[in-house]
Amino acid sequence: MTMLALFDDYEHRTRLLARSLRIAGVPHTPVVIRCTGLPPEGVRSPIAEYTGLRGGGEPLFFDEVPVPPWCEIRQGREPFGEILRDGARIARIRYEPNSYRRVERVEWVLPDGTLSHAEHYDRSGSRYAVTHYAPGRDGRVIAQQTVYSGPGPWRIDVDHGAKTVIMRSRTELRAFPSVSAFVAHFVTEQGIDAERILINSLSYPLFTSWLLADEPNTTLFWQEPMPGEVPGNMVAELERPRALTRIVFGEERLRRKVAARHPGTPVALDTLSPLDQFAEHRGYEARRVFTLTNSDELPALPELLEALPGVRFVVAALTLMSERLHELGRRHANLTLIPTASRRRIREELDRASVYLDVNAGSQVLDAVPAAYHLGLVVLAHAPVAKSPAHALVCAGPGELRERLATATAGPEGRAAELAELQAQACPLSTPADYRRLLPG
Repeated sequence: MTMLALFDDYEHRTRLLARSLRIAGVPHTPVVIRCTGLPPEGVRSPIAEYTGLRGGGEPLFFDEVPVPPWCEIRQGREPFGEILRDGARIARIRYEPNSYRRVERVEWVLPDGTLSHAEHYDRSGSRYAVTHYAPGRDGRVIAQQTVYSGPGPWRIDVDHGAKTVIMRSRTELRAFPSVSAFVAHFVTEQGIDAERILINSLSYPLFTSWLLADEPNTTLFWQEPMPGEVPGNMVAELERPRALTRIVFGEERLRRKVAARHPGTPVALDTLSPLDQFAEHRGYEARRVFTLTNSDELPALPELLEALPGVRFVVAALTLMSERLHELGRRHANLTLIPTASRRRIREELDRASVYLDVNAGSQVLDAVPAAYHLGLVVLAHAPVAKSPAHALVCAGPGELRERLATATAGPEGRAAELAELQAQACPLSTPADYRRLLPG
């Protein structure tokens, strides 16, 4: 039996879950609710299908954005482009994250600089939606309405205030009181089997499952942190289930937390780890350590350089490096600096390194910590600056960091032990059979 898999979006966590389902051989029909253009092959999108979005084009780059007459496009040092008329900015060009000036949206502004509307572009270079903005009660600009259109017969208007959806064609108008009702209509109209449902969000996917299910039939995969209380929608389902029969956590710690607070719940509580999330890391240099930084503040690095002279430390940056870092490099022969590193060079260094060291202050660069984790490196982080604790062995101080790094670079056995601890710290590694046991066909 094929499950209906309802997803809010198709970002990293959803792709990870969908990949695990495919590897495990769990039949499912993925339906993504939020539209960001044409979805990946095999993924269904109500808005994309009704509006007739098609792929096949090339991404739109910043200098290809359609502009009014007598306007120019300019790219400076800022992480966005600008459209100017007589020297005055009339729009900003926003880029897709981690891309080279590939257009995600164009934000048009009024003469006073207030945001008027935004045009959204997909990876095929098609404009698939326009969002209109208006001043809110507190004076800040808020999204008022998004209009989706394409070569298909339907135009879809989403009112962000009322949360309503209207479908318009030349001959017909369909109105829905909510996004969830719109999605439920799509599932029913398309004849998608909804006897068993899988979701990974407590928002629209849960609300839609309420409309589709006569009795609880839904499995929730919880892939988010839970720093405080158990979310309200989860509590309601744990106490009186309307949709959920099972919650699958990615961390045993969270399963225990929920089980302790709701000991009598009829909802089953389990854990599964993503399948095939780690690349087989081969050809690395056993005593090579890599860090990607946008700061010259690396508080634990000098001590590690002194303590482990036989380990090669490589520090790269996308920009030029400060004299402070260059002075550190002159003092330590086991430190290699790579300023203005290209993305290709960064990937090469990740392939060569045995360990990724998260010791730099400032923000994360290019999602380097999760990337190193999934590439099969041992990831060690200094607690005060740890940027992605779920993807690292977090060390309380330089002493623990030094000990773990010495173990990881001493030989295959030490590295294997550190890697096993890292990869199993959330919950024991799952197998395809574990997925099929909880999600039988």
